[in-house]
Amino acid sequence: MDGIWVLALAYPLAIAALFYFAFLRPVQQEQKKQRSVLQDLRVGDEVLTQAGFIARVKEVRVPEERGPTEIILDLGGVEVRAVASAIVQRLTGREAEASAEQRQTIEARG
Repeated sequence: MDGIWVLALAYPLAIAALFYFAFLRPVQQEQKKQRSVLQDLRVGDEVLTQAGFIARVKEVRVPEERGPTEIILDLGGVEVRAVASAIVQRLTGREAEASAEQRQTIEARG
């Protein structure tokens, strides 16, 4: 009879632990990674936005009061204002070279 109570308490705790490790923890890790990417953004970095644009960071504007950080992006002659959370990832190394080659190929075709 004593084992039934232990099992009755262990089952919900096991479900809660599985929920945490399967759903909550990966989301928290992704948010932490996103924050670190935004903190490391520098002028001249090539970035990928949520809209799928590959752009170069021209300026980073941090508001004096509370509010979203604003990024000025250069899309190859067109400047766009965006909030920092619109940046999905920073392209560096081979990724940046590959995207530049793709853009040149597309421009050559068009």
